Amino acid sequence: MAIEVEKLIGSKITEGIISIPKGSLNKNLIETNISYYEGAKDNLPDKEAMITAKKIYHLITNLGKDDFLLVLISGGGSALLPLPIEPIKLSEKTKLIKQLAHSGADIKELNTVRKRISALKGGQLGLKSKANKTVALILSDIVGDPLDLIASGPTTENTDNPEDALNIIKKYNLYDNLPQSIITVLDKNNQQHFPKEIVKNFIIGSNKLTTEAAANKAKALSYFPIQLSNIVTGNVKEIALEYANLTKAFCDFLSNKINAATLKDIIDNLSIPGLNWQFVDSLESVKEKDICLIFGGEITVEVKGTGLGGRNQQLALEYSYYLNDIKDELNNYNIYFLSAGTDGIDGPTDAAGGIGYLDLISDCKNEQLDVISYLNNNDSYNFYKKFKNGSLHVITGHTNTNVMDIHLICIKRQ
Repeated sequence: MAIEVEKLIGSKITEGIISIPKGSLNKNLIETNISYYEGAKDNLPDKEAMITAKKIYHLITNLGKDDFLLVLISGGGSALLPLPIEPIKLSEKTKLIKQLAHSGADIKELNTVRKRISALKGGQLGLKSKANKTVALILSDIVGDPLDLIASGPTTENTDNPEDALNIIKKYNLYDNLPQSIITVLDKNNQQHFPKEIVKNFIIGSNKLTTEAAANKAKALSYFPIQLSNIVTGNVKEIALEYANLTKAFCDFLSNKINAATLKDIIDNLSIPGLNWQFVDSLESVKEKDICLIFGGEITVEVKGTGLGGRNQQLALEYSYYLNDIKDELNNYNIYFLSAGTDGIDGPTDAAGGIGYLDLISDCKNEQLDVISYLNNNDSYNFYKKFKNGSLHVITGHTNTNVMDIHLICIKRQ
């Protein structure tokens, strides 16, 4: 985003500070007025990212009334702009967010808590800027594109009830072990008037655009693409099971075991957020084609094991496990599944995601890999590293664009 902005208005930029993930810096950047700082290794806030956040804080609070501030925001911004409200320490804030994530809190809940204990999130960057005009260009990484939650909303008014963050912490039984510093900050009500006339926000990229691009590519590869939802949320196990049920329904339809009306009824009863069934009426004409079902969104994993992984790798493995239970009913088809983060980062790993397929579980037995133990230990990363010499591990490196995850189910006739 910064590079493109510089191409457009480079001569007008007097100073810029960009906080980017560890390992994503392009070393060939020419000398400019923009400084790039790496931090937040494995998408976790760290001291390096906090030092950059302090530089940004110093920059915006020392602007003049005639200055124009352009803010570039993308997913990962929560980890890349960590500056806890004093007296909270970064380690205390990080521990709480980790505990919430491991307890199954979704991205909205995590960011609601982050906003209340941050010096720059929850609209604080917009509030503290001394510029006469602030414009934020935003890549959305949250379902529904809520401005106040993307990167924890540094330039958007925080309209949360001050009690919301506290209630979320209590919901996951974490209040009793909170450090006094966090309790002190949460007990304060620091609501301020937000200058909407000075700060403007614009979404310029989202998961909806991702699923549309995937559909175009699938069509170019001779699949019949079906965009089913770009707001998928929920627990990884539940979504994996529903994806398996949906796959069976489509295979039954393609095999003439059920008609379009029955397929619609099945889709209506699946617990997959945002499912679109309006394509059903046009399906009769494509029964001879291979199909690509396209989803986007961001699911959550309740971490119970000590392994290494991420929601996308876990989903690919869980889906393959559930698919194995109905394998005998799908023997006329080859089925493949991809789940990956658009930013190239899945959890605290160097992988974007993984690929599952119909025969994965039976093929594991040949390699003497116990899938159940990997699933229970949340160790999907090490599974994919070993299985088939890592050939089904999706490793792209940082893409520098985060618009949530993409899930693809490819159904091919044998």
